[in-house]
Amino acid sequence: MNYKMSTQGVPDLLAYGQADTQLRSVATLEKKLDQIQQRMAVIAGLQQALNDLLMNLALWSLLILAIPLVVAKAIAGVYLAFLALVILASFEAVQPLAEAFQKLGHSVAAGERLFKVTDTNPQVQEPVAPLPVPSNTPGRFSLEFDHVHFAYQSDEGQVVHDISFEVSTGKRIAIVGASGAGKSTLVNLALRFWDPDKGTIRLNGYDIRQYALGDLRGLIGVVSQDTYLFNDSMRGNLLLARPEASDSEIEQALEQAQLTAFIQQLPRGLATWVGEQGLRLSGGERQRLAIARALLKDAPLLVLDEATANLDPMTEHTLLDALDMLMQGRTTLVITHRLVRMERMDEILVLDEGSIRERGTHEQLLRSGGLYQQMVQLQEGILSLT
Repeated sequence: MNYKMSTQGVPDLLAYGQADTQLRSVATLEKKLDQIQQRMAVIAGLQQALNDLLMNLALWSLLILAIPLVVAKAIAGVYLAFLALVILASFEAVQPLAEAFQKLGHSVAAGERLFKVTDTNPQVQEPVAPLPVPSNTPGRFSLEFDHVHFAYQSDEGQVVHDISFEVSTGKRIAIVGASGAGKSTLVNLALRFWDPDKGTIRLNGYDIRQYALGDLRGLIGVVSQDTYLFNDSMRGNLLLARPEASDSEIEQALEQAQLTAFIQQLPRGLATWVGEQGLRLSGGERQRLAIARALLKDAPLLVLDEATANLDPMTEHTLLDALDMLMQGRTTLVITHRLVRMERMDEILVLDEGSIRERGTHEQLLRSGGLYQQMVQLQEGILSLT
């Protein structure tokens, strides 16, 4: 298998004309590293020479002292070789200690960093007696936020403030707002990457903290803007959702995500390597692969977090068709700042600075003349200029 070596950030350096500056910086650092390595090599050479000198001096000193005793028959001659070997073996035992002391500082520092991580108590705890997993039936799942407050740091302001809404079984709820309004934080809270400071998040009427973390996350399928693709094959990235999936189930997910034709064009099909973070795929292909992965997981509760952001209109339109198929029969929470196909949502929540400012259907919010209407008009104005 061939791997291509590349340096991250080179296109940006070239685009801004900073390649020469970066090369000089790298050359300076390389020169400093060479000097340090040369100094360490000299120290290691002197250490080895000193060890050999002391070992040979000890051996010759023993022979000079022991040979007269053997001649005088004070000790048996057979022990002379034994004593020489003992001297050599003793030096072999203590010789690595010098190098160990040289690396002691690095080892202690690394150990302190490691124990700092392992000794930290996780903020999200598994329940002592978790509730049983609800039946995996799409039409029977609801998600509720009840007066939820959350801040990432206690000394910082709240990211979301007094959030209350319910995604009823089989309904589609959209949360819209500007970047930084706290939309993605709601996704992190629903998946229990964090726990709210105040308030409760309920799944089917029960606090999600009562479910085992693996069970809770197994019931939620997520398609995000920055879906991570591992440096693996297309099949390997798909099976992350459900390792036991059959070939027919994989083919069905690919067909629904409109990836079948693309896979058939690849020389190795599903065995094609996608590269680190899916660098060998386009943005639309990565997102369709993420949708196929969510389809394969077949979770009853679906979260779409900016799933079509940063895509061109034609690719976005194609992906929205695939997402419509994915949302059918599922309780769906849509997080977006792109107000596209909002008329298909059962309710829209307008988030501003961590709080819900407006709520209602697409038509109701347009008639209200508030923030949502301004967002729609602004987006339409931008689109008319393109």
